[in-house]
Amino acid sequence: MIKVKGCIEAELWHSILKQCFGRLERRTLEDLRAITESPHFDPSRLLLAKVDGKPAGCIWIKGLLEKDRYELWDLAVLKELWGLGVEDILIDKALEWLSEKGARLVRAHTHSMEYYVSAYKRHGFKPVRRILRIFWEPERVEIGPPAEEIAQVGELRAEDLDTLPNVFVESLKPYWDWWIEDYGGGERLKEISRSWFEPSGGLLWLVARKDGRVIGLTGFHVKGREGTFFGVMVLPDHRLKGVGWELMKAALRKALEFGLERLTVYTLAYLDHLAPGAVLYLKSGGKIEAEYVQLERDLL
Repeated sequence: MIKVKGCIEAELWHSILKQCFGRLERRTLEDLRAITESPHFDPSRLLLAKVDGKPAGCIWIKGLLEKDRYELWDLAVLKELWGLGVEDILIDKALEWLSEKGARLVRAHTHSMEYYVSAYKRHGFKPVRRILRIFWEPERVEIGPPAEEIAQVGELRAEDLDTLPNVFVESLKPYWDWWIEDYGGGERLKEISRSWFEPSGGLLWLVARKDGRVIGLTGFHVKGREGTFFGVMVLPDHRLKGVGWELMKAALRKALEFGLERLTVYTLAYLDHLAPGAVLYLKSGGKIEAEYVQLERDLL
């Protein structure tokens, strides 16, 4: 018998993910505890399936800033229980919860594994894009010298704070339009992102300048000896001129300066080809470590 209920146990969640995905799953138990111990955590969004009383799989309903948009993460079923329909019951229960909440758009985010992608397709989801996890080992990457005639890259200044939110949002277009909409549109994202560039934000940012104007940016968050890379962003009018390459080199040099052993980015890829950012990251010495598929379904 298969039963599904809400879950509050980060240890159980982490155990299922590790059993299902092994080293493909990079989040630590500490990362998941930060979610389940948050005052905003809703146990009804983390669904646990049991078969004959034993843990069998899970799915997490992740809310977005736009109240009628949600994402489904962490659909996972222990391999020895494949074929029992556990994945279908988990998706059905998640969709039932989402319908009750008035969800309009639901996006599924899953490892690029046929078992899970097919499960979502059976429930009316359509693949829309891929997400690649790319990593660098900065000490093993050859980094060329800066070319200041192309752009001057350095840390942000106090006077940049008024312009960076606009540069950030405009540099995401058109590849990340869907992500901008998750935040309620460009103007709202500009308001939200301003705090990310404040010194108190705890993030490291580098900006590219040309003729005194900020034309691109990049950055990362440091945790121990690893960095989460935010990718390279360049204003549309300044693309294909080497600015992205200068930002990439500067980010790798900064990672070396911080003594980072690893730099990781999650970046967009289309279903049938790579987006420009992914090409840049691979050319600079990054390696694809994992691939995800995003699928969408409109519930209205």
